[in-house]
Amino acid sequence: MLRLIAVVLILTLATLTALLQFGVLPNPFDRAPAVPPVPPLLTSLEAGDTDGVVAALEAGADPSQVDANGRTALMVAAQHAGPLEIEALLAHGADVDARSADGMTALMLALRHARTSEVPLLLLNAGADPTLTDAAGNGMLHFADQNSAVRNSGLYPRLQELTQLPFFSGWPSAYVVPVPGSTLSSRAAHWPAAPRAYRNGIHEGFDFYDGAVSGAPIAYGTAIVAMASGTVVRADHGYVEMTRAEYDEVIVASRTVMITPEDMLDRLRGMQVWLEHPGGFVTRYAHLSSIPPEVQVGARVTQGQVVGFTGNSGTVEAADGTQDDPHPHVEIWREDEYLGQGREPAEIFEMARQLFGSRGLPPRWGP
Repeated sequence: MLRLIAVVLILTLATLTALLQFGVLPNPFDRAPAVPPVPPLLTSLEAGDTDGVVAALEAGADPSQVDANGRTALMVAAQHAGPLEIEALLAHGADVDARSADGMTALMLALRHARTSEVPLLLLNAGADPTLTDAAGNGMLHFADQNSAVRNSGLYPRLQELTQLPFFSGWPSAYVVPVPGSTLSSRAAHWPAAPRAYRNGIHEGFDFYDGAVSGAPIAYGTAIVAMASGTVVRADHGYVEMTRAEYDEVIVASRTVMITPEDMLDRLRGMQVWLEHPGGFVTRYAHLSSIPPEVQVGARVTQGQVVGFTGNSGTVEAADGTQDDPHPHVEIWREDEYLGQGREPAEIFEMARQLFGSRGLPPRWGP
């Protein structure tokens, strides 16, 4: 009897060993590798720990949480951290204009404490309202004047102007004109929301035609720069121009409906580069002749960096094989709405002033 029990125990032990060895049963003696703790979001922001900030946000940290002083995470970042932490918070839904009990905003703190003008510029590009005041009635210039890094920067004159203008909430400011040295066109027909009867459509951006802009000549190959820093999300390096027959087919198809279909309109924009910016804005650069090789999807570009060269791609002139009528075409989008959509020219002009500053506007304009 004892021999039988011993045999059963031996067989049982051998079976359990085999099951553990082949992973059929969990091994109670194996310890799972320790998961490193996620650092607190606010602590990482105060330390300028970019990796810790990203890890906390990806682990589900609330980007709207506040510290003991009632400052939001974005405010803490504006005071202690840098552009990468700001961008991470905005990408996870941080409110760019959230206010503390004393009326402070992230932009106010950035203007007061930033080591350079880069962070305040980023917040303005992301749609921060420069006309807000704190609970004591102090405006943005009050905080900028206390910081020589901002006060002595090229951003300061733009900030001075922005604080005196009506602000179109939800849209960016402190962009640069995409053709260096140029103004916008003096013709409203070259602005967003202008009709395009030849294709039963509406214009969605700004055209820059030589002779209609001031400050700089525009020709085939003129450089086009990023209006704000961002990430490349489209770059048509392999673009192939339409033939005249293909172009005519697109126009005929567009004329058979009440509004130009999006796929047809995309073809008519020609070679394009799209950039995504903090705050969720997207800028599009169209009718290009070529794109720098370093402008690839996923690449980061800085404000003022060349992202393309003027051409006429997507137009009838290009389809005919000529370089006639070259002109940059740029658009600014917020989700599915382009800047100027459904607005009158006078209002679009003021939106452009917010975006590009008065120096980027023509001295006068007309139809």
